Amino acid sequence: CTKNSINSTANASRNFIQPNVGARLEDMFNEKVTGKGSAIDKRASYADLLGSTMKSGGQEIGETTQVGQTLVEVGGTFERIGMLEREYLSDVYTKFFKPFSNHLQVEWGNVTTEKRRLELARLDLDAAKAKVRTARTPEVMQQNEQKVRESQAAFDRQFEQTKILLTDADRKSGEFCHYLEEFIRSQMNYHEQAHKMLEETYNKMKQ
Repeated sequence: CTKNSINSTANASRNFIQPNVGARLEDMFNEKVTGKGSAIDKRASYADLLGSTMKSGGQEIGETTQVGQTLVEVGGTFERIGMLEREYLSDVYTKFFKPFSNHLQVEWGNVTTEKRRLELARLDLDAAKAKVRTARTPEVMQQNEQKVRESQAAFDRQFEQTKILLTDADRKSGEFCHYLEEFIRSQMNYHEQAHKMLEETYNKMKQ
């Protein structure tokens, strides 16, 4: 349940960071296959495109006109916001999404493997106990009881191994919280700076 919840959060976070499905698939391919890594902070954002279009339109109309000058001013603001957004995405990807996802894959991948081994050890133990109940001779009974003891010992070892991993995963939950704190910090920083840029532009327009 914990793994599924964290996995869902990681997937939703990737979708939030990069809403474009094609770009998201390209990043995943480069991360897992080519080794080039994510290009999330290298692509032009919608703010970049809007800013560039506004500036071009303003320059074409003429910066000596009120409309042209305003388009150039606002376009420049959105270009700066686009640059800020790429820095923000790089920060979020590096300090939140990547370590968050890697932690998920390593820690909970190991837990899943050990829990599967524990289940197999339990099945072996159940099978060995069943053979004791069906033994028809003392010799077979003795052999089957020995098998039960061996299976019980294997199960106990695997149980302790799984318990250790689960305890360690729970102890490291603080790391997950740290990654979430970094995500919030990045969000706050981005929105604070973007708001400041927009406010400055707005005040110029109102003069």
